[in-house]
Amino acid sequence: DGVGKSSLLSLISGARVIEQGNVMVLGGDMRDPRHRRDVCPRIAWMPQGLGKNLYHTLSVYENVDFFARLFGHDKAEREVRINELLTSTGLAPFRDRPAGKLSGGMKQKLGLCCALIHDPELLILDEPTTGVDPLSRAQFWDLIDSIRQRQSNMSVLVATAYMEEAERFDWLVAMNAGEVLATGSAEELRQQTQSATLEEAFINLLPQAQRQAHQAVVIPPYQPENAEIAIEARDLTMRFGSFVAVDHVNFRIPRGEIFGFLGSNGCGKSTTMKMLTGLLPASEGEAWLFG
Repeated sequence: DGVGKSSLLSLISGARVIEQGNVMVLGGDMRDPRHRRDVCPRIAWMPQGLGKNLYHTLSVYENVDFFARLFGHDKAEREVRINELLTSTGLAPFRDRPAGKLSGGMKQKLGLCCALIHDPELLILDEPTTGVDPLSRAQFWDLIDSIRQRQSNMSVLVATAYMEEAERFDWLVAMNAGEVLATGSAEELRQQTQSATLEEAFINLLPQAQRQAHQAVVIPPYQPENAEIAIEARDLTMRFGSFVAVDHVNFRIPRGEIFGFLGSNGCGKSTTMKMLTGLLPASEGEAWLFG
């Protein structure tokens, strides 16, 4: 984080003015105001952050319709395009749901629909799956792959900190402190650094001082000294109207244990933690902390 990926993407997209140097995008220099003005409608940019290009009080349909209107699509064209995008992303059953009520993965799928409504030639994605659960992340990239198959002339430029995502890309640029360390495919970077994984390759590309400071995280096995329970949930339940967000959850956490909630976005992890800490009163059941 902070190496300059987002700043570089904003220069390429035309969202920021270039101070020095040149960026050639779709046949012209983005320093040229005329080219930047003419080429921007051919570019789609999803900024970093869940739902940052969405209007959270508007419904799923209204968000995509708004972007379609910006690009001058007539009503018939809008309906066809919106239906295609919502169906392909699995959002069709949620077309009337407010964007602010969607899970993180669904927000990013909706953001992608809004970005693709005008059939861009260049799609720029700035860390599109940060904060999204692993299943939704995999679905997002499968969706990108299917879109690329249908729109073979569309280029996709992505910033990511996830090495398993970078493995899927055709060409990589490794960056650190605003500078390019190396370029090539994932296999080429591994061979260049004699590394077994892409993560190792990136670490080996870093300056020596940073490499020496890096140490693999090792968590020793948990060895309880006593059986004292720090946290306990007893039939913990949370309802929002007719929707059951957490359904009679039971667990016990001893002191000193690292306890993890694993699940997709919207499965009830945050709601459970809010009930455990007293930030959200439970609809049913009990949460015990330190007796």
